[in-house]
Amino acid sequence: MKRTEITVPASTSNLGASFDACGLALALYLKVAVEERESGFEIIPSGEGANQVPRDETNLIARVASAVASKRNRNISGARLSVDNQIPLARGLGSSSAAIVAGISVYEALSGERLGREEFFRYALDFEDHGDNLAPGLLGGLVVTSGVARGGARTLVTVKRAWPEEVKIVLAVPEYEMNTAEMRKALPIEVPMSSAVFNLQRAALLQALISERRFDLLSEALRDRLHQPFRAPHGPGLAEALRLNDEADRHQGLLGVAVSGAGSTVIAFASDNFAGIAAMMRDRFQSCGAQARTIEVEVDNRGRRVQ
Repeated sequence: MKRTEITVPASTSNLGASFDACGLALALYLKVAVEERESGFEIIPSGEGANQVPRDETNLIARVASAVASKRNRNISGARLSVDNQIPLARGLGSSSAAIVAGISVYEALSGERLGREEFFRYALDFEDHGDNLAPGLLGGLVVTSGVARGGARTLVTVKRAWPEEVKIVLAVPEYEMNTAEMRKALPIEVPMSSAVFNLQRAALLQALISERRFDLLSEALRDRLHQPFRAPHGPGLAEALRLNDEADRHQGLLGVAVSGAGSTVIAFASDNFAGIAAMMRDRFQSCGAQARTIEVEVDNRGRRVQ
């Protein structure tokens, strides 16, 4: 029996000022083992959120695989999908994007096709608009994304960059979830020109400081006026954790912090003192009555893997 193993990394998006434009792949993984069978999908979940996901054709991974087959007028057999998930659900770490990338990969495994990159993203965007999570999930590393129209369909153009090894990641993952669609509604429809310019400057600064290894400027590049100030009030402890960005130069090893995606996770970038930074982040949440677990995690520079 043919067996294919698919591995897709988690991702953090927005990176402060780079709202809807930039994402980073993280070494927490969604792993899917695909075993063909005659018809139908059977999902065997384990790990994060295993008791929350459907175990049949309504599972997002199976729905994506079937939808792509239908759009391409291809018949695919069913499959048993053994799904081991390390990515916390509804915490701003790209769990749904990872499932979508995995679902298209399941289609490829069952059909024998290999889609081109723009075609892959065209199908992925049918399921969600978060290119800044989809692209790192497929490509790994730091990815700058732009949505474009090609041949009447939406897709992404991307530029991948290797993340500097000196900059490590600490995640603070609160016990509560935040719904991405609801957090999008919390954002203003219009913003002042000064706020737009503020974010453009810092989004550009992020790319420049990575090129020049000016990591002392990271806390400034992570400042934002488009989304974090409007989302933080909806999550206990978020505003308090984000204040670490203003204090970065006072804490050994801390380079800056940001809300991961739409939340609730806060991501800290650090060069040293990871345990101390993790403890500070937990304390900020606890001061507001919220419990948070912390995870030290590497950046994944490889992206999706299929074996």
